[in-house]
Amino acid sequence: MPVAKAMTVVIRKMRVDDLSDVKRVDALTWDDLKKRFYPDIMKVPPRTDLNILSYLHSDPDGAFVAADDFAGIIGSTFSHVWGRTGWTGPVSVLPSYQGIGVGKELLKASFAHLEGRGCSDIGLETMPENQASMGLYLKIGLRPVGLVLVLGKRLFETEPPEADTGDVTVERLSASGAREPMMAQMRRVSGSLSPGLDYSSEVLLTESYGFGETLVATAGERVAGFCVVHTAPRREEMPGAAIKMLAVDPGADQDIAGSLLTAAELFALESKSIEISLPVPAVCRHALDMSFSRGYVVMQSFERLMWRGIPGVSDRTNNLCTWSG
Repeated sequence: MPVAKAMTVVIRKMRVDDLSDVKRVDALTWDDLKKRFYPDIMKVPPRTDLNILSYLHSDPDGAFVAADDFAGIIGSTFSHVWGRTGWTGPVSVLPSYQGIGVGKELLKASFAHLEGRGCSDIGLETMPENQASMGLYLKIGLRPVGLVLVLGKRLFETEPPEADTGDVTVERLSASGAREPMMAQMRRVSGSLSPGLDYSSEVLLTESYGFGETLVATAGERVAGFCVVHTAPRREEMPGAAIKMLAVDPGADQDIAGSLLTAAELFALESKSIEISLPVPAVCRHALDMSFSRGYVVMQSFERLMWRGIPGVSDRTNNLCTWSG
């Protein structure tokens, strides 16, 4: 049962010394969700320390905690800025403090921060089966704009993909001798998918924390697309690779998405990952068909909701990402 509403809760910026409590709150929140919606799952391991630290350092002024006078930290959220696109998550509130407005205040703080950072497109993603969260988000004014499917594939159960990518060259950003020009072109590709979108902050975060690699596809001398792959686990004892985003220039051959996916699978295998996941907005039919033809299956779904602006995806482009932390 929720605690009494007479408590005093303060929303403040997160500090490094809060991270152990933030990790605890996140673990208890997800354990409660597991019991309610996924009883067949034995457990949801806690996030790694590095995962939480990277969220804080990606935007220190946009990470917030809810602190109670007596109970200490009872909730948290993080803000993420990709150019003029901003999103919030994960949002965690201790089960005994849910339903009394803590999540709402955390969201208000994050959205205000993202607006202050100049974001014109602001939203989040949540599990559609979580009625309480969906009800909260709709009540405070967010609008649903479509499903994002997380597709997965067990790499050891299939033949290794062929490395032939035709006329497209796929290389690792870490090994490139033209890093800065490539970064500039990746910003161009991002912005061509949605006005003001810029994935470079996620590329730099991946590089800084050693989470994985950015794979860059070029056709001629022009960057046609790129893919950020994480091979470091987000949660303890959960090995596996995850594609954070895969973006293809709308003016390029959309089959480049397949070349990038092949390179991502090969990189995951090299990193000893036994499986890989890929986020695909359900509206992106070409990407869904490509993924299903390669043996991917739906593992989870999220509903994208907007506070303001546009979701940045369409059936004519490959802008594959998730706003779920």
